[in-house]
Amino acid sequence: MKKLHLGHKGWLFLNVIGMILMAVFNGINIYLLRIITDYGLNKQIDLMLQTAQWILLLLMLGLVVDLVGTYLRSQYIEQSLLLMKRHYVYSLLNQDITQLQKEKVSVYRSNLTNDFDRFQDKYLLNLLQIIRMALQFTMAVILVSTVSPYLVIVAFVLLILFLVITSNNSKPVQKSEAKKSASLQKYTSFVEETLQGFDIIKQHQLKSQRHDQFLSHAVAVQKDNYGVDVKETQVSALNQFIQSFILFGLVVTGILFARSTNAGLGSIILVASAFGNVMWPLSQFSPVLTQMKGIVKVLDEFDTNLKVPVLNRSLHVNHFETLAFNQADLGYDDEDKSILTDVNLSINNNEKVLIVGRSGAGKSTILKTIRQNITPKGGLVSLNQEDIFSMIPIDYYSLFTTVDQIGFIFSGSVKDNLTLYQTISDEKCRQALSQVGLSQLNLDDELVNNGANVSGGQRARLMLARALCLETSVILCDEIFASLELEIAQSIEKDLLSLPKTIINVSHIIFKEHLELYDKIYVVDEGKLIQVSAHQDVWDRMILSQT
Repeated sequence: MKKLHLGHKGWLFLNVIGMILMAVFNGINIYLLRIITDYGLNKQIDLMLQTAQWILLLLMLGLVVDLVGTYLRSQYIEQSLLLMKRHYVYSLLNQDITQLQKEKVSVYRSNLTNDFDRFQDKYLLNLLQIIRMALQFTMAVILVSTVSPYLVIVAFVLLILFLVITSNNSKPVQKSEAKKSASLQKYTSFVEETLQGFDIIKQHQLKSQRHDQFLSHAVAVQKDNYGVDVKETQVSALNQFIQSFILFGLVVTGILFARSTNAGLGSIILVASAFGNVMWPLSQFSPVLTQMKGIVKVLDEFDTNLKVPVLNRSLHVNHFETLAFNQADLGYDDEDKSILTDVNLSINNNEKVLIVGRSGAGKSTILKTIRQNITPKGGLVSLNQEDIFSMIPIDYYSLFTTVDQIGFIFSGSVKDNLTLYQTISDEKCRQALSQVGLSQLNLDDELVNNGANVSGGQRARLMLARALCLETSVILCDEIFASLELEIAQSIEKDLLSLPKTIINVSHIIFKEHLELYDKIYVVDEGKLIQVSAHQDVWDRMILSQT
């Protein structure tokens, strides 16, 4: 993202051209003010009136250029943010499928909202201001050079002095900006979590607890925000004092110098006006540059969040034969102890496999390993007798479709959600809907707000129909019955097991009459994965969902 820190360079160039014209018009006006003063003192009224006409014309042109400049500034900000956000989202979508995890969603959201807004205010707008200051300074130097070259040297010494001051004083602001960004991310994540779990919060009377936690996060954000403001104010106050003292002395020195060289009143006015115009940009230069240096650290965080890891994987795969766990120990990298040990599991093409266990037994660990969200602590997980972690991720993932109890539904038609915008015939879509018991839906029916206008049972069936349309080899089912009425869940499982696919169903809910429809049944219990052939044994091990 740092390579885009200047924003949209085309619109920036147009803004620079507009600001150059404004600086030139202002500079010429100041120079003409010198001339008209000398004409007045010499009583050359005709020349004074002609010069006044030029000054009036330049003022009118300056007004037009300033109005155009307002439009150019707004377009620069708009197009720059659009360019940077588009690049951010493109880089986000370009992340490796094994690396982009849902737990970082709040970080990405915070980057795209809070941090981009801050970058606009403290960098892009200030960048235009810095350029305008630089042009005013340049024009002032050109003007005073017409009186004496020594004044040019003074101006540049002053500029170097301000740069040194700014560089030394900006580091505390950078640290405060980084701390503020982190607290904003925590705040955003907490708000999102509260909204998603609102029904649970109300049901279990967690309102007071969540309210206290919200206040804690809100206070932290305000405190860090205040910390940034304090640092910026302290730095600005110090810089302002030093600069005002120097600039005041500079103006007085310039005027005295002009008088000592017997320069005319027009030249004295020119020096005073030129250095007067320099006072504003130079007095603002340090605080503006300090803000810019502080906020630019946010781009480092963007690049860190969007960094794509290098995966040395070269093995192609285009079909499914057998997925196997061979003496695998499964768990998370940041935990020493394995959740499941010595896991042995074999799933062949077109087999229907059930993996059951009580909630928290470790079923999801198996599923996450298959998805490559976690790597085994020991042993081997293979596909077609090859290590799955040596395969090109997109090849591997293209063999699987995951159906879970939530499932994501895009705002759009039923067909768009089944095909995910791929070219698939209407006939095939209708056939998939029929296979999962949704023949009553029309392909043109609109689904909105993540499927808010369909029931939980329809949502699960839509996910199955999507899997059929996309023609993946394996359907991974992750607790798809957890939030459904038992009769609906039972009906969906029966339809699921009739599909001509490899089915891996991970669930803590089982239906006794359907156990015989599975080719293999595994039970997760006390850190082990056990294959069970006797259906009654499976039933006895589980909390009965339905008798």
